[in-house]
Amino acid sequence: MASQPKSFEEQLAKLQEIVTKLQQGNVSLNDSIELFKEGMTLSNDLKGQLNEAETTLAQMMDENGQLHPAEEEGDDVSNNGVQNQGYKSQFLDGDVF
Repeated sequence: MASQPKSFEEQLAKLQEIVTKLQQGNVSLNDSIELFKEGMTLSNDLKGQLNEAETTLAQMMDENGQLHPAEEEGDDVSNNGVQNQGYKSQFLDGDVF
């Protein structure tokens, strides 16, 4: 397998390319299996990067420079500090799709 692209954007573009190839259906079974494996690896790597980014963004600084972590798992950084209202991030569970 070729070395994986480094940046998030490159990895996402590669995953999209793999999905397109698989959707077109003109790939042999063995090639489809290899593409699927590569796609799952990319998907897991991207999910990890998104989890890290979400955690980083959830830790906001107050006026005194103190970090305040998200109030509980599932808090969405787009809720502007409002406590979790039932939303659980798709990136915190075990399922990718």
